[in-house]
Amino acid sequence: MLITVALPIYNGNPYLQTAIASILAQDVDLELIISDDGSTDGSLEVARGFTDSRIRLLQNDRNRGIFGNLNRCISEAKGDPIQVFSQDDVMLPGYLASQAALLAKHPDAGLVYGRPQSIDEQGRMLGIDESDVTPERIEWPLYLWISSHYGNLPASISSIMIPRRTFDAVGLFDPAYPLAGDLEFYNRVAERFPILRNADVRHAVRTHQLMTSALPTSGARYLREELRLADWYRRHWSEPELKKVRHFRAQMRGRYHLGWIRRLAMRGHVIQAARALRDLNRLYPLRWLIGLPLPGARGLDRPSIPPPKTAAAG
Repeated sequence: MLITVALPIYNGNPYLQTAIASILAQDVDLELIISDDGSTDGSLEVARGFTDSRIRLLQNDRNRGIFGNLNRCISEAKGDPIQVFSQDDVMLPGYLASQAALLAKHPDAGLVYGRPQSIDEQGRMLGIDESDVTPERIEWPLYLWISSHYGNLPASISSIMIPRRTFDAVGLFDPAYPLAGDLEFYNRVAERFPILRNADVRHAVRTHQLMTSALPTSGARYLREELRLADWYRRHWSEPELKKVRHFRAQMRGRYHLGWIRRLAMRGHVIQAARALRDLNRLYPLRWLIGLPLPGARGLDRPSIPPPKTAAAG
């Protein structure tokens, strides 16, 4: 079985060499497709420095964004399944074999996501989330519950391996969601297939200041995409239950958004902050965020579709 690793890159120094080396060290039959999205920091030269015949190196004629670039890797793939990976992260020994084995155990699944450890800029271990007790097989009702309350199940795109038939059924990633394209894709997959959680810790996700989610402009952009994604959740919940879900999310995600909007205003970007505040109010009414409870609401109400006792958090 040939496994394709899809590695979209854009200005990936200084971590790219480590990422590529960790992929090539995997003890499976693999091809590595690297697609450069117009890097200006020497990332393309780093990739060219590897002479391994398993690598295919692509160059885009224009910047496609992470999910457009990822789609190009997938479209060029010869293997099945396809493991997505990030230029910042590291595969530990046995990662691809572990992912593929779980897909083989559940041949009807739409994707499997691995459990990572976190590392910092120097590669030092930051920890592993021991609180996540989500089961190995995640069927639709549980997926909807977790995703509605907590967002992404996978910690990173580096965590996911996908059979080709999943793409045939639901399509590729949607580049119209430059930041939330992963969550939008998982939602489509979960409507059609079970999703698997691989509890083996065999990859590392890096936290650093230049990661996309840490950039100053990311908050406002992601908030706009969250507004669009809200329509998907609205289709699957009754209005009373959706109200409870939104109230729960407001306590976590809404307060996060309010925090960076405050910081934006304090730095003098008043117009941008006002626009973001308007968007936030559409997603989570501001009266919820400043401590005014909904009539009859007590704390963090859960919807009536309960998760299994072993899956209290995603």
